[in-house]
Amino acid sequence: MRRARMARTMDEGLEAIFSPASIAIVGASRSKGKIGWEIVHNLIMNEYQGTIYPVNPKASAVHGIPAYPSVRAIPGPVDLGIIVVPIEHALAAAEECGEKGVTGLVVITAGFREIGGAGIEREERLIEICRRHGMTMVGPNCMGVMNTRPDVQMDATFAPTPPLRGSVSLITQSGALGVAILDHAKSLGIGFAKFCSLGNKAQVSLNDLLRAWGDDPETKTLLAYIENFGNPKNFVRIARDVTRRKPVIAVKSGRSEVGARATASHTGALGGSDLAAEAVFQQTGVLRANSIEELFDYAMAFSLQPLPKGGRVAVVSDAGGPAIMCVDELVANGLEVPELNPATAEGMRAWAPLEASIRNPVDLTPQGSIDDYRKALDAVLSDPGIDAAIAIYVPPVRVDEAEVARAVWQTAQGHGKPVLCNFLGRTSDSPGFVELVSHGVPSYLFPESAARSLAAMVRYARYLERRPGEVRRFDADPSKAQRIVDGARAAGRGRLNEVEALQLIDAYGIRGVKSRLCKDVGEAAVAAREVGYPVVVKAVGKDLLHKTEKRAVVLDIREERALRLEIARLEARLKQQGIGPEGLLVQEHARGRREVFLGMTRDKVYGPFLVFGLGGIYVEYLKDVSFGLPPLTDEDALRMIRSIRTFPLLEGVRGEPPSDVAALAEAVERFSQLVLEVEGIEEIDLNPIFALEAGHGYRAVDARVLLTPDGPPG
Repeated sequence: MRRARMARTMDEGLEAIFSPASIAIVGASRSKGKIGWEIVHNLIMNEYQGTIYPVNPKASAVHGIPAYPSVRAIPGPVDLGIIVVPIEHALAAAEECGEKGVTGLVVITAGFREIGGAGIEREERLIEICRRHGMTMVGPNCMGVMNTRPDVQMDATFAPTPPLRGSVSLITQSGALGVAILDHAKSLGIGFAKFCSLGNKAQVSLNDLLRAWGDDPETKTLLAYIENFGNPKNFVRIARDVTRRKPVIAVKSGRSEVGARATASHTGALGGSDLAAEAVFQQTGVLRANSIEELFDYAMAFSLQPLPKGGRVAVVSDAGGPAIMCVDELVANGLEVPELNPATAEGMRAWAPLEASIRNPVDLTPQGSIDDYRKALDAVLSDPGIDAAIAIYVPPVRVDEAEVARAVWQTAQGHGKPVLCNFLGRTSDSPGFVELVSHGVPSYLFPESAARSLAAMVRYARYLERRPGEVRRFDADPSKAQRIVDGARAAGRGRLNEVEALQLIDAYGIRGVKSRLCKDVGEAAVAAREVGYPVVVKAVGKDLLHKTEKRAVVLDIREERALRLEIARLEARLKQQGIGPEGLLVQEHARGRREVFLGMTRDKVYGPFLVFGLGGIYVEYLKDVSFGLPPLTDEDALRMIRSIRTFPLLEGVRGEPPSDVAALAEAVERFSQLVLEVEGIEEIDLNPIFALEAGHGYRAVDARVLLTPDGPPG
């Protein structure tokens, strides 16, 4: 019951913030250029439909609207309070808003957690004020909020560019970047439904807005500039739900170590590793853009065109070079540029210029007329083997580019397939761009941008077709696993020995090889008889993490005499390297055609996240890996396996039998359960895991488990 009440309170608070009937601007100014002046100005210029209450004890009016000396002096109720006063007055202003009964609060004022020190304590006091009075707060240290709905028409920001009305909603964790984004969006003709600059996210978070705007009928596409997720697990849960209903496109900064440090200093919060962030995006269907420019390239495509039914693309151009660049980018992003249907090609030959190339990409050459261009685009869109088209045009001087643009959008309208356009060298203020975008066809400056945007649409369409899957819970022995970890920690060790590590994964049903840890050759001989020949012998010790490089492994030993001889040779090799092994590990000799790797590392923000890839001695060199954030669904586990570049090797190539991918996927799911349930583990590497033939499972041959240095994670 308590959680439901809290949810209603957040919903009511967001309603007051984005659809207020009245707004008090605490710190409204008569001085042009000040934030308190700009916010009142923007509310008036955008024709805000509610009541504006400027609060300024030194003014009788602001922008011709009667001003009040305090929030308490306002005669009517106030839904939203916007605080822009200097930092030394901000807490008192928030307290006054609370006493007035204000429901929503937007704190523009900076000087809180982002500056550290006293700012952290100041922000905690601000949060306490909001909780005590039941106010919901955006900010502090933000640039404001917008809602373009006709019955609201609120621009409560200090951005100089008034927004266009549209179906895109944007969440940004950078106020300054928000100003630039709004300006760029208007130049592209992209309109907004809602906008929010989150600032320090002291109360209202990315997750709160994602949940709320996922249900917002005005929002068709959701954009986000993200510096940190706050609560990644909540983000995964909410984003999985929202992306099934509308596309979510995000830019995540802090890819590099230096960028991550700058993010932390900017917002006062850690961003976590970029690899973990990538895992979050892949699992949730959130489309990651690599830049703000690409964010709006994608937004233009999603807001103007239908989703493609497949990834087969036709390119129509009047110049070969740009068409080839476009094709290269399409193929690099996993799309097809197939041959046209013979009937399509034959029909085009009847009217195409002699110089034209009728193969896909279609190159009409500069000799092609506007009518040729129209007919070519109509022909490829009518082809049953084509799901989408990109029209490329290099406008010669003698042709009116607006006429060509008109031919493109008129032709595109009749087919229901997405069409994207590249008018090479033409910017957002050129006649061709304006003609296209105003009639629902996105246009790009370069062909690669069009190709990447279409690829994003295909990825999202495929995501919608993907079964969501379920998180399965397997029979396991978590108490046994925890005893193994706790015992090693009690002994003052920072890692499990090889046998303990294999016992740990066995507690969760992950199939390892039979293993015995021995002190000397005599114990090894007994162990080999128990395990059963053939066996593998490995020297173990703190200096033997990479055993193959140290020649500390002997394979396929078939009888006791060979065992004793090989152990003597192994010890001699290590002695020459100055290594004294701490023991010998005797294991059954498992064989598999393919070796894979499964690992976990604990991120400071995201907690445990998983890595899967081609294994053995090549894992660090090929770096062909995929990532996942537990808990994983069965579909997540399969996606991790299928998304590595070398997955075809597991399917079987050149007549080889396929590996047991289903068993590997179950191992990934069990591993996901293990890392969530067993505390005190910092890293796990299972490498190699032999992938056996389909129906025969797998064997984890080697396991390395590092323990957290300071106790279980909180």
